[in-house]
Amino acid sequence: MKNADLKHSTSFFQTQKEKATVAEQQEHERFKRIALLRLATFAGMVLLAVVWNKTGIAYWGIGILVLLAIFLILMRKQQQARVNRNFQRNLITINDDELARLDLRFKRPETGSEFREKDHNYSDDLDIFGEFSLFKLLNRTRTAEGSRRLASWLKNPADAGEVSLRQAAAIDFSRHPELIQGWEATALLHEHAAKHVGEFQGWVVEKFPEPLQKALPWRWFPVLTLVIAILYFTGVLPGIAVLISLGIHLLILGRYADYVKVLANRTTSMGQTLTAYSELLKKAENAPYQSTWWESRKAQISGSSAALAKVGGLFEKLDYRNNPYFAIFIGIPTLWDMHCLASLEEWKTAHHQHLADWLDVLADTEAMNSLAGHAFANAHYIVPVVRDTTEVIVTAEALGHPLIPATKRVSNDFGMQGTGKTILVTGSNMSGKSTFLRTIGLNLVLAQMGAVVSAGAFSCSPVRVFSSMRTQDSLEESTSSFYAELKRLRKLLGLADEHAGAPVFYLLDEILKGTNSADRHRGAEALIRQLHSKKASGMVSTHDLELGEWGATENYIHNFHFRSDVENGQLHFDYRLHEGICRSFNASELMRMMGIAIGPDKTPLAH
Repeated sequence: MKNADLKHSTSFFQTQKEKATVAEQQEHERFKRIALLRLATFAGMVLLAVVWNKTGIAYWGIGILVLLAIFLILMRKQQQARVNRNFQRNLITINDDELARLDLRFKRPETGSEFREKDHNYSDDLDIFGEFSLFKLLNRTRTAEGSRRLASWLKNPADAGEVSLRQAAAIDFSRHPELIQGWEATALLHEHAAKHVGEFQGWVVEKFPEPLQKALPWRWFPVLTLVIAILYFTGVLPGIAVLISLGIHLLILGRYADYVKVLANRTTSMGQTLTAYSELLKKAENAPYQSTWWESRKAQISGSSAALAKVGGLFEKLDYRNNPYFAIFIGIPTLWDMHCLASLEEWKTAHHQHLADWLDVLADTEAMNSLAGHAFANAHYIVPVVRDTTEVIVTAEALGHPLIPATKRVSNDFGMQGTGKTILVTGSNMSGKSTFLRTIGLNLVLAQMGAVVSAGAFSCSPVRVFSSMRTQDSLEESTSSFYAELKRLRKLLGLADEHAGAPVFYLLDEILKGTNSADRHRGAEALIRQLHSKKASGMVSTHDLELGEWGATENYIHNFHFRSDVENGQLHFDYRLHEGICRSFNASELMRMMGIAIGPDKTPLAH
């Protein structure tokens, strides 16, 4: 790791946290001062009311109105101070999270586990989701739409052209870390921002009931009621006319009350969610990013923030009906529900075709914030080269596992080229075989989603990563771990037979470990031979020296190994990738260290 790069990101996050701490305290003090002024203003209103009551001088009423206006202004300023204070608190939280993430300590609770897919090509084996996962390393999303998009990028590699566009956008975004954090802090101001808008998306495409559509013109009936009321107050009409007119209001509202109630219940808190999305899209509309990837998206969201703010406000207004005082004094006299429904239908007609684009851009922006934030925090990582070729290419210098701390990470050089190739990796227990396979797989996933990778140099062609590393038995499906592995291998063969799409790059750990050594050797040899003739290349780790010896006789197989050495009675691992077949194994030494008897007399050698 380059210390200068680490110091730069650490210094930025620490400085941002300190600035936010000072600003949060200032806004909190401002909030308290305004609260005291509001209290004093209210006390003044009460005092003037008492004086007015005692003196009967109407001018004191004017003073009360002035103080009421001041009270309302102070209330608005106090609300803004609360928002500003909470925004700065959010920035403190965000920078705390970033500082911890530099040490691979993850404070956020989201694991992405809800995005797991059964039998996915690689996500379970490579720790894409979970408590200590690539998702937690990257995730800087704060909405459900953004989290889903980031998960999709992790599970589905992009083609070389899209990768190039994302890489340029990530570099563009990473030049503005304050904007990335400002987006997060804004989203955190709204507790509903994390919620999805599935109900809203469903409502947008629903057909408005025809009887209700025909009834909407009745929303102007209150104009006639107002005329009748004026005529009543001027003595032209009796009071019963006003009551009859209001009765008609009740009949109109009652006839469609069930529909309005269902709609209002479905959209509870939806208005607040849409308001949050509106504020985020407003930031997107004003963002200074200039990459091609961003420009194409920015063109899709022109006017989106105002439109979502409007419909969010309409849903909130529809919720006013739940207040009985509002319903009696405003809702019934104005036919409030009917006006809200008409405005919502007008909005739907004008904007429903744009909604999917707006939500897509919002999700893309959050996913890109994650890639850019990762790139900024890890400035020592490099932008990989993804070559648009049909031949399998994976080459790397100083390639490291992104989920291993830099102080413990051992990086290796690696290279393979050509379809139908297999690299056999032999080695003793705990020497690093499985970790290295995951290192290759994780960096391929990062490269093909447009992210920076943990390497000094990295180049690859588009590949479909496939792994079989953690196969387990299933009581639900009545399958053993060996049978589960066979099912994975059958899936691998099926993928490798597909002519469409990129070649498969497979990572097979301790292949066919659930059977005896003779069958394991024969099965592994047969599988590798079969894969040689298909659209695939990859890596296989094994303890089987005979498999390595056989591989040495085939020109499409290359042997590498990890080894261990015994020094002063202790096992030592260098975690370095070496050419050739491993000649040193440590099972006996490990058993001896654990006190397991392996000698002829069955006594524990450790004693």
